[in-house]
Amino acid sequence: MTVLALFHHAGGSAAVFRRLVRLLPDHIRPVPVELPGRGRRWREPAPHTAEEAVRDLADLLTAEVDPDEELSILGHSMGAYLGLGVAAALERRGGPRCQTLFASANLAPQLGSPLFADGTSAVSDEEVLARAAQFDALDERLLGHPHIAARAVALLRSDFDVCDSFLRTMSRTVTESRIVVCRGEQDAFGDEHTDPWQWRSVQPLTTLTFPGGHLYLEEAGAEPLATAIASVMSEPAQSRT
Repeated sequence: MTVLALFHHAGGSAAVFRRLVRLLPDHIRPVPVELPGRGRRWREPAPHTAEEAVRDLADLLTAEVDPDEELSILGHSMGAYLGLGVAAALERRGGPRCQTLFASANLAPQLGSPLFADGTSAVSDEEVLARAAQFDALDERLLGHPHIAARAVALLRSDFDVCDSFLRTMSRTVTESRIVVCRGEQDAFGDEHTDPWQWRSVQPLTTLTFPGGHLYLEEAGAEPLATAIASVMSEPAQSRT
């Protein structure tokens, strides 16, 4: 059995992977992982730094993945950065080791710059929501419910803080995992944004494109993405030198 851990985007939850999970073959065990503050973990305080988030996710996978299982990670948008951090953290710990990091819908971290120079505590809710709209990171229907809207903005603040913290402190992280960049054909990121992911791994880079935009894995890109993941994960692991 092979495990595919799934890390969601900023402001999101594991629900973004529902369609993909249904399409994966039986020999892949999907593990949709949520950061604290949402889903089943809604009572837990949300992290505000990349170090906190990476440690939390690495702890979860260490407990979840059996010694005889192989691990890969699909991280979408913010999750791509956290996937890189977690893959490297697991290598330092001695396992379980990530074989393949599917870095979805985000530019190479060394090209990124923080969204908020002084952190999200210094900006208004409107500015946070405007940033979220740029990345399709929020279902606008939720804003009609004041309590839900307030919670959504709070989650976006914590997640954007995590992203900015990653860019400030972990953008040069390197992993032994193979990196496969996945992106939607209508997303804003082109080769010039994603090719530099190559420098975040000691193995050659692969880039795959799918129909759809930033959330292609909820759109027409879900089925070809599931097929591509199954194909990549069936390939023999490359030896590390």
